[in-house]
Amino acid sequence: MKTPLIAAALALITACAAQTPAPGYVLSSLDEAPAAAAPAAHADCRIRETQTANGVRLEAIIQAHSAVYGSYDFTVSAQGPGGASDVTQGGEVDLADGENATVGSAEFSGGRYRAVLTLNDAGGELCSAEHFS
Repeated sequence: MKTPLIAAALALITACAAQTPAPGYVLSSLDEAPAAAAPAAHADCRIRETQTANGVRLEAIIQAHSAVYGSYDFTVSAQGPGGASDVTQGGEVDLADGENATVGSAEFSGGRYRAVLTLNDAGGELCSAEHFS
């Protein structure tokens, strides 16, 4: 009596499992091959600090290691003898492989600061840099 019940239970489990696709597998009604992913863009972000007669100058620089199209954000928060200031700059970047660009800059009278540069494309963050005193 136990053998027919075990056989029936195994048959039911097998039938249910056959109708469920494996996790992570998506059935396509068009049976198309997956599209090839576009090559990922590569870039470096850096912030250059230069001492000036009036204080400190920060420059946001992006170096492309492949064609890059995206948007950047450059923010600087500074506090010094002249008070506090916040600078926010941003815009689009379109660079060819090997090209670099200074995309933003800020100058202030010294003191303490924090600067952040971030570059994003349609796929997300490509690079970022942080510089502080």
